[in-house]
Amino acid sequence: MTELNIKKEIGKRIFESRKLKGLTLKALGELAGGLKQTRLTNWEQGARAPGPEEIKRLAHALDVSPAFLMCLSDEKQVKKTKSLSQLIPLLDYHQACDAKSHIDAIREQGSYGDELLISISTILLPELSDEAFALKMANESMMPEIKVNDVLVIEPKISPNPGDYVAVKVANKSEAVICQYKKLSYTSPEFELQTLNENWPNINLTDALELTVIGKVMQKIHQY
Repeated sequence: MTELNIKKEIGKRIFESRKLKGLTLKALGELAGGLKQTRLTNWEQGARAPGPEEIKRLAHALDVSPAFLMCLSDEKQVKKTKSLSQLIPLLDYHQACDAKSHIDAIREQGSYGDELLISISTILLPELSDEAFALKMANESMMPEIKVNDVLVIEPKISPNPGDYVAVKVANKSEAVICQYKKLSYTSPEFELQTLNENWPNINLTDALELTVIGKVMQKIHQY
């Protein structure tokens, strides 16, 4: 096999492995340690070939063996262990009100398509379910702790403790709200949702509002 054909075959294997995992070029670049989309495009098109260290990073991100990507073996050797990193979708505040349905729809398509993705660290990964998602802070209601454009990792299956930040759905409102969870009594389930910016109002159960806690904020990624 000529050098040109090897480059083409390596590119084909990267492309097919990426599509099999439902990853965009951007998502693959993030999983592989920040590789640029232009480099990935050149590799997939066979214009250039990745080096040994880049092959290792791609193989890890794609769950295949480095030998497979380098055309030294036809055995993919997909890993059976849980990946050390994971991508979760970045939803908007409308989608967050019904996050599970939106995430299920993405999975049924078999691809994240044009969805924006957030890479989750190894340390946080064991605490997250397959329903986790991210939100970008859109206002100053939680200043100074949470700034505008900070990214929040939300886990719907973990109940909040007093003092935790939460995403909440308010009845008759089409967008989620970020607040701090505060218990009002040791003996009752009543709680209050507080903002940290004094210019923004708190949300009280006494306001006769129907509230649903969407999920607990597990991580704040400042100025993502």
